Amino acid sequence: MDVNELLNQNELHMDQVLSAKLDELGLAPDVLRILKGRGITTLRDLCSRSRDDLLAIRFLGESNVDTIERLLNTFDLKLK
Repeated sequence: MDVNELLNQNELHMDQVLSAKLDELGLAPDVLRILKGRGITTLRDLCSRSRDDLLAIRFLGESNVDTIERLLNTFDLKLK
């Protein structure tokens, strides 16, 4: 397997990870409801937001944003 094939496989894997639905990742139902209300339904959607963006969402709160950041960290992802 050459380097280009490895890179393509890595990109495909990352695309699959980013496409994961938040419903499947164990977030609390109230957090899911708040995020879905803002159109945030996948890891990709979360990664496109900054910490400040999430903190600006009413009722989300700092502790929930901390939880979201820990979840992203398990996938080696970060907020924008």
